[in-house]
Amino acid sequence: MTRAIIQLSDAVTAVAKLLLGSCIAAIVLITLGAVVFRYVLDAPLSWVEQVSTMIFVWVIFIGSAVLYRQNLHIGVDALLFMLSEKNRSIWKWVIEGLNLTFIVILFIYTLKLTIDVLGNTAGALEISPAYYYASAPVSCLMMMLYFVEKIVDPSKREPMGEAGEF
Repeated sequence: MTRAIIQLSDAVTAVAKLLLGSCIAAIVLITLGAVVFRYVLDAPLSWVEQVSTMIFVWVIFIGSAVLYRQNLHIGVDALLFMLSEKNRSIWKWVIEGLNLTFIVILFIYTLKLTIDVLGNTAGALEISPAYYYASAPVSCLMMMLYFVEKIVDPSKREPMGEAGEF
């Protein structure tokens, strides 16, 4: 069971990193294309901002989940280091429990919001805002998986890598 959770987490993270890289590349290409269409061809594209924003929202949420797995979110840990090793471990799990509570609440409400707006349309493309909002529950599911991974694999409880590494 432990091995399956770790393998699933590794696979999800690999797909997420591929998606993140592809999304950043897409934003760059879309922006370059928009500049060419606007200033060279004198035919501005109306959908560029909406698509770029949607991709960026997905990058933020999926990137947050990957950072959660790697324990690379910004945190103030000065108080933790003043505690004994035993108390530090207890407080880290208290913080993780609070994180999980927030993640579950965020999942429930963003899933409800995503479902509620499925029939609506917005913007130049006439697409549903659910395409934006779906990034949050997907990210929450990833973080819940990573929380379980931290329970079954103690090595995942410490920061992995450096910020900015991909």
